[in-house]
Amino acid sequence: LETRFMELCPEIQIISTSAGANEDAGVSSIFSSTTNYKISMTVRCVEKDQRERSVFQIAEALRDEMAQYPEIIDFKAAVSSGMGGGGASSVDVEIYGYDFDDTYMFADQVKDRIAHNVEGARDITISRDKDRVELKITLDKEKVSRLGLNAQTVAAYIRYRVYGMSCGYLKEDGDEYDILVRLKEENRNSITDIEDITLPLPAGGKVKLSEIASIGEYWTPPTITRKSRQRFLSVSVTPYETSLGELAKAIDEVMVTMDAPQGVTYTLAGDYEDQQETFGDMIMLLILIIMLVYVVMASQFESFSKPAIIMLAIPFAFTGVIIALLISNTTLDMIGALGVVMLVGIVVKNGIVLVDYINLMRDRDYPLNEAIALSGASRLRPVLMTAFTTILGMVPMALSNGSGSEMWKPMGIVVIGGLTVSTFVTLIVVPVMYGAMSKDGERDKVAKNRKNFIFMQLRDKEENATPSK
Repeated sequence: LETRFMELCPEIQIISTSAGANEDAGVSSIFSSTTNYKISMTVRCVEKDQRERSVFQIAEALRDEMAQYPEIIDFKAAVSSGMGGGGASSVDVEIYGYDFDDTYMFADQVKDRIAHNVEGARDITISRDKDRVELKITLDKEKVSRLGLNAQTVAAYIRYRVYGMSCGYLKEDGDEYDILVRLKEENRNSITDIEDITLPLPAGGKVKLSEIASIGEYWTPPTITRKSRQRFLSVSVTPYETSLGELAKAIDEVMVTMDAPQGVTYTLAGDYEDQQETFGDMIMLLILIIMLVYVVMASQFESFSKPAIIMLAIPFAFTGVIIALLISNTTLDMIGALGVVMLVGIVVKNGIVLVDYINLMRDRDYPLNEAIALSGASRLRPVLMTAFTTILGMVPMALSNGSGSEMWKPMGIVVIGGLTVSTFVTLIVVPVMYGAMSKDGERDKVAKNRKNFIFMQLRDKEENATPSK
């Protein structure tokens, strides 16, 4: 596999392979998935600017190669950032049920159905390994108690003879090796051999294990996972050249056509579930920001209609976001959603500049239409300058192709698309809506009331003044 991988993908820099299982492994074995029948390979590629293909395309090439080997029962090519960082997102079908056979059989059917009916589904894996054989030793409590033994003592005797007991270290060439003492393999590789194990008694004498216990062979799952106090296993699916939402929709359509056994339920979860929850939070944040922006503008303009006119630019900004994502063939992720939230505060500034100048012209006794025309001609340059500086500032982010650019690229695309469309629409829609929602003379009343207020203040000041002698 290493030789073929290097031939197929010159972009590969180094391959690290681990296989088998170490019975003496410590805490580090928790982070390793290798067993006697699994191989784990870590493939490191050259830097992004030194290759033409993405890591996802390289992973797909490795999958195609591994599919040609009949010795490989199942395989997975997961993409991750360096230092074991976050890998590719996945859609998980969580299957709940008490019966191991029913849940695993249904999970196997789900895996097969998704593999044949969902395009873009890769690395379809079941979280629970297949059942493995284990030996169960059932002690005769009465006999064990009569002989002065207990379950803990018998378990320790059997463990030391089968698994082994460390009794020292062997030093050789500066290295230390554990000295493990246990029975020879030919004396512990069958049920009969284990039954013939002799146990010493506290009062003296010996007894065979078969005289105080019965040994049975059982098929059991290697692990039992629970969620909300229910047994469950998950079928994990990684998207390839498709978005997480589209993959989840396709999987849901497949699951609707399947009949789950009695007592078995399922739900879509994994990164897709986290994404939906986060997008829900982002929508609430967006609504809250729109409300706060409206409240601030209403207090500054001393009007409820003018902020509403200005905020008409926000829907057009969302339209620009959709157009930009479609043109660039980019999916909206959480960083892109943050860019949408930012747009709410960015796009209203152009409308604020226009409306504020229109109010100023009307306070100077200009007619409504003439005030709108003057503000459009006068504020066009500042509006374009502020919009283009923001757009140009986002261009490097949107066009970046360096390492890690995939994370921030959607934000640049979203801001550029939304601000471009909203800027040109604002120059047309906001003045038109201002003219439609405003009336001639309404600003004259405001100016008149203001003049009357000033006149009354001056009159009161003169009346309260002390006459000079």
